[in-house]
Amino acid sequence: MILQTSAPLPTSLPVPTPLYPVLFAPSGTPPTGHHAAPSGRPGERLLGKRVLIVEDEAMVALELQYAFEDEGADIVGPAQTLARALATVSQDHEIDVALLDVDLAGENIYPVADLLRQRGVPFAFHTGHGSRSEIGALFPGATTFMKPALPEALIEHLAGIAR
Repeated sequence: MILQTSAPLPTSLPVPTPLYPVLFAPSGTPPTGHHAAPSGRPGERLLGKRVLIVEDEAMVALELQYAFEDEGADIVGPAQTLARALATVSQDHEIDVALLDVDLAGENIYPVADLLRQRGVPFAFHTGHGSRSEIGALFPGATTFMKPALPEALIEHLAGIAR
């Protein structure tokens, strides 16, 4: 059986409005208005910056690495242990900014943060453990992001504090 209708068929379907903010325009051009990138052009906010990632959870470290590389960063690490993070910071004097997980398999990251602070390297904490007030008392001025933090928020912050 064939149904016939006098109404014409639509030539295009309506595009649904996204339920989440659009961070990048589909064509690769930067978005406008309140969805625009806060500093630099999308894909370039960490361009040429050497970003140290210290994170013991491999999947989280990989996600951060990809997000930061997409913004032009050169990744240092990721370091997954306190010993590796200390060795990396001791040997690499070209780090521009760092993102530090507070708890690395039961060891706290504070010795690495102290070394970075002595060298004048800006950093932020990214943790699912510890309290912001405790970290804030030990490292005044350092920002603490609670996991899970959106990579976009981390990128925006790191781009703003990188040297």
